[in-house]
Amino acid sequence: MEIANKNILIIIAHPDDETIGCGGFINKASLQNANCKVLLPVRRGDLRGITNWEKLINQLNDACNILGAELVVTDEMVSDITADVNVHQLYKIIESHVQWADIVLTHWHGDSHQAHRAVARAVELATRPFRVQKTVIFFEIATSTDQAFQYTFSPNFFVALNADQVSKKVKAMAMYETETESGRTPMNLENQMRLRGSQSGQEYAEAYMIARHYLI
Repeated sequence: MEIANKNILIIIAHPDDETIGCGGFINKASLQNANCKVLLPVRRGDLRGITNWEKLINQLNDACNILGAELVVTDEMVSDITADVNVHQLYKIIESHVQWADIVLTHWHGDSHQAHRAVARAVELATRPFRVQKTVIFFEIATSTDQAFQYTFSPNFFVALNADQVSKKVKAMAMYETETESGRTPMNLENQMRLRGSQSGQEYAEAYMIARHYLI
């Protein structure tokens, strides 16, 4: 898959999803002159998220700067608590941004978090092939993808990472002082990259599922 000089859009439900899910991919792509944008159309609705919202956005911006992406926080936002019943609103928010992109990365539709599933569904609607042909890729999120009742995330696409790209991802995760907890610490992320690397014949890697890809 060619990523050099492409427009790559990462659509997330929460600050830190971009780093956990595809931080290495973002940094690798940015070094190949890809235009990477992280799009946040969802607002935290829990007490901790509301209390720390401004800090979370600053942390997200710092993480994007480390990884090599431009942050886009939409003017209109959907609460993560009600995102699953506002999929069409999410679709309207992200549609124009999807038009810009060559490649879209987003949450896997089987995640345990309802906001992740809602974002994935909105992306599905925005990339229906009779309207647009976009490459769509699902990333995995620690403590969400792996903690549903059924863990059926089955990678079919691996991105090899070098030590510097791993370091950038770990450094970006360290920006999230309010979000670091068991299962999603910088060390957890590095261990996951080692595991995915061993599964794909690399020292480090990230794992993805390709939802749509076109050879035209």
